[in-house]
Amino acid sequence: MKRLLISLLFVLPLLVATTSCSNRESPSGEATSGQPGEQVVTYVPSEGIGNIAVRLTFPDTPRYPDGAGVVVDVAPFFTPVNDFYEDLDAAPIGLIRVAYLWPGRESHSTGARSDGEYDYGGETSIRALRDVIRFAAGQIPDKDGHTIGDLSPFPVLTDQVGLYAFSHPGIAAVNVLALYGDRLNVRYFVGRENPTVDALSAVELGYWDEAGRPVINPLYRYPGDYSPTAIALDYTSVRWDPERTYSQRPGVVGYPYFDLNGNGRYDQGDFVLSYKTPIMFDKRVYSADLTRALRDNGALTAEDWPADLATPEEAAEWWAFRVTSPRYPTLAQKTPDLKVLLLFCREDHVQPLPDRPHIHQAYDGFHHAAGLWTRLNPDAAYLPADNFSGYQDHPANTEPQDWGNFDDWAYPPLRAGAVLAPQAAVAEMADRTHENNWAPDLPASDHAAALSSSTPTHRKSSTCIRTTTPPARITTAMDSTARRMPGWR
Repeated sequence: MKRLLISLLFVLPLLVATTSCSNRESPSGEATSGQPGEQVVTYVPSEGIGNIAVRLTFPDTPRYPDGAGVVVDVAPFFTPVNDFYEDLDAAPIGLIRVAYLWPGRESHSTGARSDGEYDYGGETSIRALRDVIRFAAGQIPDKDGHTIGDLSPFPVLTDQVGLYAFSHPGIAAVNVLALYGDRLNVRYFVGRENPTVDALSAVELGYWDEAGRPVINPLYRYPGDYSPTAIALDYTSVRWDPERTYSQRPGVVGYPYFDLNGNGRYDQGDFVLSYKTPIMFDKRVYSADLTRALRDNGALTAEDWPADLATPEEAAEWWAFRVTSPRYPTLAQKTPDLKVLLLFCREDHVQPLPDRPHIHQAYDGFHHAAGLWTRLNPDAAYLPADNFSGYQDHPANTEPQDWGNFDDWAYPPLRAGAVLAPQAAVAEMADRTHENNWAPDLPASDHAAALSSSTPTHRKSSTCIRTTTPPARITTAMDSTARRMPGWR
């Protein structure tokens, strides 16, 4: 078996960049490459939208002797982000990270802004993401005619592009692949704890309370209420508590709840929805079924419907484009060679249900409906035993016999896991792509340990803004540490 090249290049020296950002164009107008460890912002044209702001983060050293692969970090849209979203720290694994701003969004730290109107992960957003991926793969240049290779300090392996998505950005990743995958050169997708249907995005089956305790809707029962494409939940008991508030969102008053004891008022025996709610078009959006039940059950009427709550018609329209279960079969034709790794911890960042219906639906969709190579969590060789003690890996294209409780398929919870586990997953998929090695399992004898046993130290990077109007460049000192959104995602 061809040996995977991973060991020495995975744990890279993490140095502080002390040089300032230089002008990215020579006097002749030709692009000059960025520097190792530097961040560069440029703009990618997207037809019908305008220019999309993109930030490239270059590692100090490319992962492979022939260059560096590329990974696009898909951005959130249900929760507010006021800067380039960079959950994955790809520099320590020698890959080029591509971050971007959705249409109509602005970076508070750099002043960069994408043209267009923000549509919360809608069709405009997906077209913009499509063109960001095309730029990452060398298919199109930026607005100044420069390719990603022109801007990089070392060779870019544009035939080795992957997508990484943490939480609901996975919806956008699946949408762009299902709609435009045959026009994109995406080789792999790493999805970390992505919701699949609206009831899961709106955490109607359960959530973690502020003390870290699971709060689970007792009306959901596995396996009876699970299917690969839908979640069956009885909404006939849904009511509205007009006085309910949460300190985390003090300006929001009123929440839906399931009146489990049927007494017509909220009490401790009922299941109340969390403040962790998707926001679209400045409104809270629960699932289409729950929102319709609020009206059908008489919990709310047109006269007392809250202004900040999506109506049944709005919820049905908005969710129709923002679920993944109907998209998976399309991938069989659009991306037949795509490889998938689904990443999840024993303690999911949002969903507390032991059967993990979102992971189950994603596996059913990618592997069974689309027929794609799909792995549940990384090979053990890529997770440091010092941190992930007792982790048991499983070959690709296999699944638990009992999804009702499959903790032994998850990696253990630990603080460093939020950094190390995504790096491990992306590194494995990048290495497999580079070596074209899609064996279901990687014998430990074929490669050395891939990750250090300590949490990576994050580097400071300089950022350049490519512009065509004065000032020619805006230079700021930037921390390349992933910007993590507080609370729910």
